[in-house]
Amino acid sequence: MITEQTLNVLDDIDELSDMILDSYIYHEFKQAEEALNQDEEAHLLYQAFLKSKDQYNDILRFGKYHPDYQKIMLETRRRKRAYEMLPCVMEYKKKEAELQGLVDQVITKIAYAVSDHVKIEAGNPFFQQHKGGCATGASCKCSL
Repeated sequence: MITEQTLNVLDDIDELSDMILDSYIYHEFKQAEEALNQDEEAHLLYQAFLKSKDQYNDILRFGKYHPDYQKIMLETRRRKRAYEMLPCVMEYKKKEAELQGLVDQVITKIAYAVSDHVKIEAGNPFFQQHKGGCATGASCKCSL
């Protein structure tokens, strides 16, 4: 059942998301994304990586027993590294991480405003700063 209080919370969520979309961090991310999308070399290197990755996925059925396993594995890694070392790709990944950090901070503040025992994704080290944790005392990998 939707109440007026629920609608107010949803309105606040819209306002918060608008604030994130208006942030400097978000605008820098979008600029980096646009630069990446317009970089022809990045596009070509990414396509080459995808082609090599498809070959790699095909040989995984046989593993190291495939005659071209080593060659294709190394070629796939080389192409991935060539793509990821492009300045526009590195900048995009940096800005993406900054934006993710902002979103993670917002999520954490909201969660712990509700309760110190809220379970939050433990895979992100940012979430492990809080002294809360699992109310059950079990080793469930929730935030400590």
